[in-house]
Amino acid sequence: MFITMTTPTLPHFHQNKNSSYHAFTLIELLAVITIIGILAGLTLGAAGAVRRHGATSTAKSEVAALQAACDRYFADYNSYPTTTNSMPDPSSGYSPLASTYTNAGQVLFSNLVGSAKLSVAPSSKRYFEPKPAMVNTNPSPNIFIDPWGYIYGYNSNGTNAPLIWSTAGQTTAGGTNKWITSWPKM
Repeated sequence: MFITMTTPTLPHFHQNKNSSYHAFTLIELLAVITIIGILAGLTLGAAGAVRRHGATSTAKSEVAALQAACDRYFADYNSYPTTTNSMPDPSSGYSPLASTYTNAGQVLFSNLVGSAKLSVAPSSKRYFEPKPAMVNTNPSPNIFIDPWGYIYGYNSNGTNAPLIWSTAGQTTAGGTNKWITSWPKM
């Protein structure tokens, strides 16, 4: 008795030995496109979150640096740079581009940098050396801006520690819990 081994018969698609072209089905293509779309969505969403987190971290460090510069200013003059009230009213809406923000920002800038413009040599001691991205040079005197492009809020009567804040890109009423501030959260 002899045992004969045979090769299984393959479907017609795989028997074509003359062709090196193998096609994908429509379902396979749609599955691959769907997977690529899901991965792209996850990547772009994560990139936006990383960008927001980076801007928040930058604003926190800039607020802390401005606070430290104000403390050095206080050590020399026994007074903080004084401004009129620039505190916003979150219940009625506010604008981090309002004139009270601009006036307070100009006072803060000129006192900490020692001149009204970053490009001008200081006429008094320089307490803070800002990065160029932190300075809006359009108004004269210049002002400090946060990573979202808005003016840092500043308020001080000269004797109490100043309040320095960023609205974290918010320009409408409510949501002050996302602000970056120099005062402790309550």
